[in-house]
Amino acid sequence: MATLKDIAKRAGVSQGTVSRILNEDHTLNVSAQTRENVVRIATELGYRSVVQRYQDKISQTKKNKKKVTIGIAQMFEMAELQDDIYYMMLKNLVDAECFSRGWNTVSLYRDQAQKFVKNNDAKLDGIVAIGRFTKEEIESFEVYTKNIVFIDSSPDEMKYDSIVPNYHMAIRLTLDHFAKMGYQQVAYAGAINTYNRIKKLTMDPRFYYYKNTMLAKHLYDEDLVINCEMNSRSSYEAMEAFLATHKRPPEALFISSDAAVAGILNAIREHGFSIPGDCNIVSYNNTAFSENSTPPLDSIEVYLNETAKEALVALERLWKEERIPRKVVIPCSLIVRESVQKKVNK
Repeated sequence: MATLKDIAKRAGVSQGTVSRILNEDHTLNVSAQTRENVVRIATELGYRSVVQRYQDKISQTKKNKKKVTIGIAQMFEMAELQDDIYYMMLKNLVDAECFSRGWNTVSLYRDQAQKFVKNNDAKLDGIVAIGRFTKEEIESFEVYTKNIVFIDSSPDEMKYDSIVPNYHMAIRLTLDHFAKMGYQQVAYAGAINTYNRIKKLTMDPRFYYYKNTMLAKHLYDEDLVINCEMNSRSSYEAMEAFLATHKRPPEALFISSDAAVAGILNAIREHGFSIPGDCNIVSYNNTAFSENSTPPLDSIEVYLNETAKEALVALERLWKEERIPRKVVIPCSLIVRESVQKKVNK
């Protein structure tokens, strides 16, 4: 690359003179012939100033930069999302994170054959899949791209990147909190097993860690497991059945999803019991359902913003062809509000 020194040597002038001519300094007292000669030599030598080189780099970067498009797939259909805003919040946060990076997003939908498709011709650079999916559904993702990241599930840890909450930590925080408040025997409300789309049962990780932790403490009691789907209707019916059998709610109760909170609270109140006091509750997810309930519930915070960000970081690693999959486990914390009252021994 030519320098000011090279130009000055051929033109027979100083480097300072060359610099001032190329920077169009009209206060410089030189002849028009000298100016023309310096510009001609600089052009012949291919000299470009620092500013010009920087502008060229920016221009080339913009030219080479392609628009990234990310597909987003949801486990639940829209009607189901209205019952469980946790997954809707995750989808919105992934959308927002993509927007902040200047990436486009495209929603993927199930067709009549239960395969995921998109409604445009955009080429996908990656897919973020939120929730649990069947083998056939995952294969339909791979039609579009091999760059797939799962949130809230880890279907194949040797093949796919995944971002999951620390369920074990959530249960530990919950049971420790109850223990500090004087409650050793803690009931569980939520799905014991989670169905996927082909009705294959898999144990819910929250229940898995709850059961095994309680077994280790010799405190597990099947009568204190309130099995219900993650919606208010099912949770209301399950709590009604529990109250019909036991005549009172459990003293300490872990609700494994905020989506089940409303139904359980309604059933308890309709039977004249108080929260806290008669029933002390910790919920999971810390959405508006737990924060705005009466009373506001102690709840496990699972950090959805960080989860969405980690999913996109995982995609960026895949684009660099870092092909060894990673499973990122996001820690959680306990938000203490007003739903657990210290036990008074009588």
